[in-house]
Amino acid sequence: MDNKTLENQRVLIVDDQRAFQLMFKGILYQMGATNVAFSPTGEQALAKCATVSYDVLFVDYHLGVGKNGKQLLEDLRQKKLLAPHSIFMLVTGENKVPMVMSAVELEPDDYLVKPFSQNVLRSRIQRIQRKKSQLAALYQALFDDQPERAIELCQQAIASESRYQQFCKRVMVENLLILHRYDEAELILLNSLNQHRSGWALLLQAKLCFELQRFDESLALCQEAIESNRYFAEAYDIQAMTYQATGDQEQAFSSIQTAAEIAPYSMPRQYLLIEIARKLNNVPLQVQASKQLYEITRRSIKQDIVHLLNYIRTVIDAAVRTDDPNQRNRYLQEVSLALQRVKRDEGMTREIDFGLFEALCQARLESLSGAQYQAKKTYAAVADQLSEQHQVLPDAIFLLNQIGEFEQAQSLTQLVPAELMKNPLLKTLFSDQQHFVDKKQQQFGELNKAGIKSYKEGNFNAAVKQFEAALELAPMNTGSALNLIQASIQLLNSQQKRKSSELFDRCKKTFRVVDNMPLPEHHRVRYKELLQQFDKLRDEMRR
Repeated sequence: MDNKTLENQRVLIVDDQRAFQLMFKGILYQMGATNVAFSPTGEQALAKCATVSYDVLFVDYHLGVGKNGKQLLEDLRQKKLLAPHSIFMLVTGENKVPMVMSAVELEPDDYLVKPFSQNVLRSRIQRIQRKKSQLAALYQALFDDQPERAIELCQQAIASESRYQQFCKRVMVENLLILHRYDEAELILLNSLNQHRSGWALLLQAKLCFELQRFDESLALCQEAIESNRYFAEAYDIQAMTYQATGDQEQAFSSIQTAAEIAPYSMPRQYLLIEIARKLNNVPLQVQASKQLYEITRRSIKQDIVHLLNYIRTVIDAAVRTDDPNQRNRYLQEVSLALQRVKRDEGMTREIDFGLFEALCQARLESLSGAQYQAKKTYAAVADQLSEQHQVLPDAIFLLNQIGEFEQAQSLTQLVPAELMKNPLLKTLFSDQQHFVDKKQQQFGELNKAGIKSYKEGNFNAAVKQFEAALELAPMNTGSALNLIQASIQLLNSQQKRKSSELFDRCKKTFRVVDNMPLPEHHRVRYKELLQQFDKLRDEMRR
């Protein structure tokens, strides 16, 4: 019977080592497998699974270039290409904790570390086959995303005293939590914990207590789970979330950092790490976690250009926020290297105009280097393309706020699709910049308002100084630049005898802020009027 374990089973081996493929095929033949296919890459395996439903998949964690085994499992589940009865086994020669824990968290049917014997392989497969056969209806309900049906089937299995009672209790509680049926979930969990302090029950009870804001209980349960298994990354996650909810950011940071060291390949974990690091103003860790998010997703079903854009945005944001010139230069170099690397990966940039994104990033770097006029000029060259490229609207807004064009930034903000703002990192970047801009805009607004008041009182000298101070905060602000020009022209007109050549040159220089720039209609009209007045003054000075 043993040598028929895989009889009539369609088997797929996903491994990039030809020698292992052939050796493994020999083992599988001895177990009754006669229908064995091979794929050297995750991408080819995904294509095969789109046309053939395999019963058993043996997938190497490392697959060279492209998707790894974990990413392939995510893709197959997301696309519903892994049938409820199918067995997915991750295979690897590596037993390092971050690799193993990250793989186990995704819950493949099993995880094999090379080398392994035929007897071990056979017993593992037979055990999974028995479980999937006995719980076939439950696996189908989970596949179909039917939590109510899954709960009902779990209840039936538990009532019949199935050998898989513990598994069914766990699945039942998970689905009760999905449906927010907390009282029922807690009843099962407390009963289970009274019998045995198992890791899954401790974790789910900690999660339930967190949801119900019973934070002390949640922390105690997390600690118990961690003491029973120091590699319990999910327990550290809930512990971090609980500390964060109670305002203890330092402890939250310690917990989430430990979780990320144990199992770094989780998107929610990296997002939480970024969130906590930002609250502690730990800029280097934000950049590192943002890069990790990009690396996690670049070859998976979750591949989304927003992760790449957010990584580069985070590095630029870090450069903006640091006061250390050397650190800023390192961040700017990282941005340049990332942009160059991405341009070689056409698959990542196909869905957006990457040249436009790059131009906006370049303008932000120019602004950071003090080249404000060049930054605005770069923006002006691409401004008319923005209405068609919503993905990069945030970068235009960040740039405009950076150079002080607050009104235009606010106008563009109205065009950002709500769907785009659902990304937590982008939302945080927006929120942080707005907080910074609000302070700067308040100071700028007060100076600009004071300048307008002085101008109306005929004190043009004071008005000029106040508008110049406003432009120190917002160097490319069109409205304030036009105000400065207007006040300067009036001051020049008031100098009856010899007009100040220094003031004239400063006025001429200020025109560069608005020359050849895209302007709203009311600014365009005003600009033309002031330009005529200035040209008239220039002619008078030449006589």
